[in-house]
Amino acid sequence: MKALLNFSCLICSGSTACHRNLKDAKTSQPIRIACCQTCGTVQTAQMPTADELSEFYSIAYRKKYKNISQPKPKHIYRAGKMAAERLQKMKPFVQTGSSLLDVGAGGGEFTYLATANGFKASGIDLNIGYLEFGRDAYQVPLEVKDLSAISQKQKFNTITLFHVLEHLAQPRNVIKKMYETLNDGGHLVVEVPSLESKKTSPTNHFFAAHLAYYTSLSLTALLEEYFEIEFLENSNILFVVGQKLPKPATKKWSKANVKSVELGSQRLRNKTFPEYLMNGGLLRAFNSIPKYFDEKRGSDGLQAKAILDKINNSFEI
Repeated sequence: MKALLNFSCLICSGSTACHRNLKDAKTSQPIRIACCQTCGTVQTAQMPTADELSEFYSIAYRKKYKNISQPKPKHIYRAGKMAAERLQKMKPFVQTGSSLLDVGAGGGEFTYLATANGFKASGIDLNIGYLEFGRDAYQVPLEVKDLSAISQKQKFNTITLFHVLEHLAQPRNVIKKMYETLNDGGHLVVEVPSLESKKTSPTNHFFAAHLAYYTSLSLTALLEEYFEIEFLENSNILFVVGQKLPKPATKKWSKANVKSVELGSQRLRNKTFPEYLMNGGLLRAFNSIPKYFDEKRGSDGLQAKAILDKINNSFEI
């Protein structure tokens, strides 16, 4: 990897980084990924503007990466199963029946299942097509809204950010906003792809749409300024439950986090196809066949709401 000039870290504002030239997993367009040598954050080196991001996620994102503007039945089934699994993981930590905001709600599957399991849930997203579909299909409160549009008077007991942080150009500001939007003692639940995973193909990991790539160390460093980490799962994904601190902790970003830098640099350097194959990549390709038939059985001939109700009845949440 080479040193990178004119770099600014998304997390700590550090100015030194090493980088690797890669290709977008979906479009094959060239992308440059860098690792901050102060905090270990791995991120894109070619940061889009705020206007470019807003336009991209409101209209182009789903069409570019899935070639659709509304979810297909198999996507609803897939998202519904993930939503049920997330609710299971959250249950020991959050208060059922309390208010919940799902940021990046997509098609509304999680918002609907959270509502079905007793939460006073609502969701926001920038993507118009998916959100309108979810609002019509599930009759749950979903709004096309940016995070900055959340009123200072609005408070929630739980906020969820599922596969959102990796798309954000100012993650520290967003985490602070989530802290301010939560009630005292409230919980933030975060899920992002894990850069540490050796079981995800590098051909399905690096995207121009992903602005940051987190390890357990870099994600913890981002969150612990405002939240006490109560649960962290590190598998193919990083799943974290954090409880709001009584007051923000003092965080010094100027001193290099050696362990985080070493881990981020190592994972950026070693995230290769040979590593993936050595950790069972070929076997996972065969496992995709039963997954295909499972999704087909779970969604064929069913309306969106019926697919989610079927999933809800099969999970113990």
